Amino acid sequence: MVTAQDADDLQFESAVTTEQRGDLARLSMQVGDRDRVTLMVRAPDGNYDARIRAVDANDDGHVTVTLDTFQAGWTADESAAYAVESGDRLTSVRRRTDRLAGPLPTGRYNLVAVAGGDSTSASLVVNPGRIGSATAATVPRDRLEPGAASAVPGTPRFETGRVATGDHAVVAVNASGLGGVLSSTQPPGENLVYPTDSTPGASTTHTVSVDADRTVTPDSITVEYGDTAPQSLERFDAERVRHLGVDRDGDGIVETDLRPAIAGVDATERSLTLRLDTEATMAANETLLLRYRATNPGEAGTYGVRATVGETVETDGRVVYGMAGRGTLGYGIDLGLAADGDRTVVDPLAAVEYHYDGDRLYALVNTTGLTAGERYTVGLIRWGASPLGTETRAAATSVTITERRATLVDPAPEDPFVVASGERTVRVETTLAPTTEVVVEVSGSAPNSFLFRQSTRVDADRRLSATFDLPAAETRQSITVRIVDDGRVVGQARGEVRANS
Repeated sequence: MVTAQDADDLQFESAVTTEQRGDLARLSMQVGDRDRVTLMVRAPDGNYDARIRAVDANDDGHVTVTLDTFQAGWTADESAAYAVESGDRLTSVRRRTDRLAGPLPTGRYNLVAVAGGDSTSASLVVNPGRIGSATAATVPRDRLEPGAASAVPGTPRFETGRVATGDHAVVAVNASGLGGVLSSTQPPGENLVYPTDSTPGASTTHTVSVDADRTVTPDSITVEYGDTAPQSLERFDAERVRHLGVDRDGDGIVETDLRPAIAGVDATERSLTLRLDTEATMAANETLLLRYRATNPGEAGTYGVRATVGETVETDGRVVYGMAGRGTLGYGIDLGLAADGDRTVVDPLAAVEYHYDGDRLYALVNTTGLTAGERYTVGLIRWGASPLGTETRAAATSVTITERRATLVDPAPEDPFVVASGERTVRVETTLAPTTEVVVEVSGSAPNSFLFRQSTRVDADRRLSATFDLPAAETRQSITVRIVDDGRVVGQARGEVRANS
């Protein structure tokens, strides 16, 4: 039996809201003509009790409170865990229980909304987050703008492990419980200095990434730590340097190795300088990468860092020690690109953007700088040290980069192929992403001969076709078939049209 609810009734829009631990839970309430509402979130065992007061500032009769289950319970300021949607206003957040040791635990929570003399109740169920499978796909290069990872969920993708240079590679990982981390944390992997292991006191590697805004000769690089520096930095020598050089194409891999150019080292308790004997230059938009062994300071925290290349390129940034800095995405969540073979990706996020939506993490890989013929792995790890789980969970898949090319399959790709005059369909196989628009050209080789062009799109099976009416002639005539991708010929074949008998 269903009872209709009056529009003025105070009620939750869902009697039970289910979310994964670490994600954001939306708690929507119908408040009618009441302008203020108090939401209580309580654990039945009494370990968590919070009261949130909000105002229906836009008078639409609804208030939605977002609860960040990652930040709730253990932040110094509980208000960081709660927000309301645009148009309404959060007036106060009060945690009435002691601070927890970690994010909001799994389990069922009682929700009570109070407005005026009315009240209503519902439940929030927090389940464990999980890391599932990973799949690779491709998207045509003209379907997404640079920096458009947020558009990936709504963009048609074609599952494949082979992606043409310039097309987008998308790795989708089924992963729940990451929403809170990703919405509240600046990714440590994008910091100026990134410790592979951010544990205080750990012996690890520090990666420094400096983008150039002008052409410079990297005859020196200086890293200056702020109030807190790695231990025994004054003893730094060239033997600690694992990688040093210029990333010229944005793939996070050193193309110009500068380690042999190290002429000397100057180090103090808070800074190190590598003097280089080199004539190499670094252009604007290229990146100097440095990785070296270091021992983290004994205290967790976020500290300022400055890096200088040559005398003109200077960058201020930060380094994070402790759990907040663990993994490229923070708090034990690690996303990165790795290359097969002996090529090391020094900066694991250099070619990767990401977006989290609907319990899925989308990694958008810029293939422009990746090497054709090589295989790369994109992986996500939730380390067991993460506050979101005690066991390490991982998912990964690989992508092989191919040249942008097209191959004639019908007529049979002989050299030359021979066809009759009249209507003829040309069929082609390609490495380009499905739905890519190309132009098929058929031209005669004689002076002032014909030139036919037809625009078409790559099918889901990476094939394309175009039909032409080839003119008859008294003698055999030579023709050329070309496949043109954005003005560039990616495939061609030469043939002949039989003479008109």
